Formats: sequence, structure tokens, C-alpha cells
Amino acid sequence: MDEDLQGGFPQGSMILIAGSPGTGKTMLSGQFLHHGAAACAESGLYVSFSEGRSAFLDNMMKLNLDFKELEKGGRFEVLDLITVKEPGIDTLMEMVTSRIDALGAERLVIDSFTAMANAFSTVIDARVTLHLLSKIVRQTGCTTLLVTEIPTGLETIGMGVEEFVVDGIIILRRLLLDGYTIRKLEVAKMRGTRIEEPRRIFTLHEGFKVFTPFRREALDNPSRFSPIPNGPERYSTGHVQLDEILGGLRRGDTVFVEVGDDVPAYVPTLMFGPLRANFMTGGMGVFFLPPGGESVENVLRCGKRHGVTEDEHRRLLRVVAEGTEEEAPYILAYDNGDPGEILSLWGREKQRLMEETKAPVLNIAYLDKIVTSAPPESLRRALETAATATKSDGGLLLLLCKAGTEDLKRSALNVANIHLRLHNEQGVILFNGLQPRTPLYALETTTQDGCPGFCLTPIV
Repeated sequence: MDEDLQGGFPQGSMILIAGSPGTGKTMLSGQFLHHGAAACAESGLYVSFSEGRSAFLDNMMKLNLDFKELEKGGRFEVLDLITVKEPGIDTLMEMVTSRIDALGAERLVIDSFTAMANAFSTVIDARVTLHLLSKIVRQTGCTTLLVTEIPTGLETIGMGVEEFVVDGIIILRRLLLDGYTIRKLEVAKMRGTRIEEPRRIFTLHEGFKVFTPFRREALDNPSRFSPIPNGPERYSTGHVQLDEILGGLRRGDTVFVEVGDDVPAYVPTLMFGPLRANFMTGGMGVFFLPPGGESVENVLRCGKRHGVTEDEHRRLLRVVAEGTEEEAPYILAYDNGDPGEILSLWGREKQRLMEETKAPVLNIAYLDKIVTSAPPESLRRALETAATATKSDGGLLLLLCKAGTEDLKRSALNVANIHLRLHNEQGVILFNGLQPRTPLYALETTTQDGCPGFCLTPIV
């Protein structure tokens, strides 16, 4: 969020945080105050009209934000006005300004202005209070978050005057996407700040976190991938967190991964690269039908980023390449995209790999490679044959489809035990399982342990 706001909230500004109940307004405000006091030596004052001191401190502690220690150090204070009934404007302003001065507060949160306005007998009094509060902020230089409720189902903000007084407006929303809760924020206004992308996805998992658009992390000197042992009945995905989400992959499984049209081509490679590496660094073979336009060199480069050696590529990898004249032990050339020809090639080479390694094989196929030239019925039969053979030999079949017809999707789903999905929402790559059904996650890149990797952050 700091990145989007060119460094954060402008110092001394008043920012309106608006949203319906449960959208994370108090969580965002709490992190703003805690970070200021704990990391920036900026004292903070939380003025509450809707939540008592104990409730606020307890709720923040659940997020590992210890305000009690900050209170002891004189860097934070709660001004609890939840029991105040119809306060006079002068009295209210005196209470707030005196605590700002006594604490030397540089950060202020009013939670919420909606509750504060309801304490006055007239709307005029509430509006006057807002203007006076704005003047206090300007005079003290105290950066202020003004929390405002948006009733569920409505779009209007407060009394309609707030947006003209404040320096910035951030609207928090909770929406449904294919049955999943997804959270979005909009920077509707921020004086003196150029906003490149006003809308972002965020989560409340372990705090208020805004996702930036997905991007690859550079890795100059990769380390060798450390394989995760396979169980007697299941294969590891090569990624501890993904194993926990899916419970691993059963021997003989067919996994169908539905990839959105606007998902970059390298995303499935990043996510399932550890699976390939886990097989190959464990001495097991991989048969790979890459997507259209993918060169053999790119396939090898993925393995090299995980420390797979040239010798391992020669012994354990077989890449199907259409119409190539390049010769190498790992290249299997064919003339066209006929499923029958590919299936025959797959059967022969898979058997050789199994005989040489004394172990089952990981089979990866991008269906867009053959869908343009194969009749639906021919492709359906080929998928059924491949899934049956994989189940029989105890290997693993990974089917990926970036773009295709409904017939193709149905054919893949008919043979798949597991159905996963990757899609793009405002530049953020989202992942979820449909069979088995999993929570919704945002995919983020990491370079942990010296290998290209990723983490999955729940969107809650």
C-alpha cells in the first residue's frame, strides 16, 4: 500500500477509511497506529466511539499487535468515548486536542465518525465537528484516519460532506467471486499523490495486507532443490504449503489445472516446477508435452533454476517437440499434433523411463498443444487412455489447459481426480481447488532456500 501511495499517507493529512461492517477498517487503523509507535517512534491516539478500550486491545493482540506494551511506554493511548452521550462540540474537541498534546501524538484514528456523528442531536453539529477536527489536524500535523461506516448494500459515504473535507478516501469492499469472499480496496482520492492503480485486492489473513501485481523474482545463483520424500501412497508436490493444502497427490492421480487466459505463461511453470524438480532430483522420470511456443531450452532452464543437472536432464527428462531438427537424448520429435501419435510416443518413452529408473513417471501435458488439430472425440479417447495407464502404473498425470473449448474442459474433468484453477484478478494470481475444494489463495513469489518459489496467502 505504501508503494501505491508513493511512500504512504501524506504527513498531516486526514484520510477517510470507508467500508461496510467486517471489511477491515479497524484492522487497517490498528496496524497504522502500531507501526507508527513500534517502528517509527510516532505516538498514536485511538479515539473510540464504537469499541471499548479492552475490546480493541484484545482484538489487536490476536493479530500480534501488542498495544499494552506501547501504552506502558507512553507511545499509545485509547480515548474511550463509547459511553459519552450527546457531547458538546467544544467539550469533544477539548478532549481530543488535550490528549493529542499530552501524548505528543503524530498519528490519530477516529473510530468511527459514523458513531461519533450519531452522538450529536443534529447533523449540523456533526458537520461542524468534522470541520473543526480538520483544523486541529492541520494545526497539529497529526496524520489522521477517519473511519466511516457504509451501510451494507449502499454506496453513499457518511453524510456526504466528509469526502469534501478530507485529503484522501480509501473504500474497502467485500465481494463474492465464484462463491469465495474476495476483498478489494479503492483509493478514490489522495491529494498530492499520483495513483497508478487505484484498485487493489487485499486480505485480512494475519493482518491487513494489500497485494501488488504478480511479478517474478530474479535469481542469479540458484541452489539445488532439496527433494521432499514421497509417502507410500502419495507424491509430494515439491512444496510444503501446497502439500498441506492438497494433502499431497495420490499415486495414479490425474490432475487438471485450469489456467485463465490472462495468467502469464511462467506462472504454471513456477507453481509446478517444484513438482518436476522433486521427481528428477529423486531419480524419477518426467515426460513433458510443453505448451505451444515453448522451446526445449525454456523447459531445461526451469530445471536448471532448481539445480537439476545436465546429466539428470539427459537421463530423466523427455520433452515432446514438434517438427524440430535439434537432437538430444531428452528431445522427442513428432510431425503433428495428432493425439494418437503423441499417445504412442508417450507409451514407448514412458515405459523406457520406468524400466531405467525402476519408478513411475510424472507426465505433464499442456492440452493447447494438440487441441487445435485434434477432433474432440479423438482427444477424449486419448485422455481416457492416458489417465487409465497412469492409474495402472502408479505415476502422476498433470493436465494443463490455458485456453480451450468447453468440450476440452469436460474431457479433462471426466478423467481428473483433482481440479485446480489459476486465474488473474487485477494483476493478482489467485489459486483454488475445486476438487477437492480449498480456500482461495493469492500466489506470491519467493526465493526461499535459493530456488524460485512461491507462497500461497489465504484471502479471508
